[in-house]
Amino acid sequence: MTALPKEFLTNTHPRARRGRRAFPRHSQALPVEAAKASNQTSFGQSDNLPPSVLPQTPLPTSLQFLLRFQQATSVFTLGLVGIALGVYGWTVYTPRAWSQEFHKLLTLQRYERQLIASNESIKHQLAEQATKPGSGLVKAMPQQNIFLAASPNSLSLSKAKPVKAQSPLIISKEPIAY
Repeated sequence: MTALPKEFLTNTHPRARRGRRAFPRHSQALPVEAAKASNQTSFGQSDNLPPSVLPQTPLPTSLQFLLRFQQATSVFTLGLVGIALGVYGWTVYTPRAWSQEFHKLLTLQRYERQLIASNESIKHQLAEQATKPGSGLVKAMPQQNIFLAASPNSLSLSKAKPVKAQSPLIISKEPIAY
């Protein structure tokens, strides 16, 4: 059993014949006069009129001001929320990034210590090998040093013009700032 009247079930009621929609689609909308003429019921009333357009009166100045104020404060509030989220994200991101970079620094320092230790152990091994009599290495003598003449480019750089002293420093006995 249904709660609908018998006319709806037998498609004899005017609304039941029209289909599912009680109002026409916007693309099928008729002018108001044509809609009134075509949709008259047995009671002399139209049951499918498009909504009537009410005349729009301008709002009072105080209401217009309040609407503009509401819009401005909404935009301002949205901006403040965006800024607050940005600052919050920055305060969360910065310490995390700092701790990651600090961890990298500690790792690099540990590698540096390991490299220094291995470099020194290699130097020590080379020094021990050099002191052995069968290594074929000889001690350096000052007579064996080779001296090279300076290139012309390096001479021109060394004879650069002396820099003139700028204005003398003014030293006051009173402090400039604290």
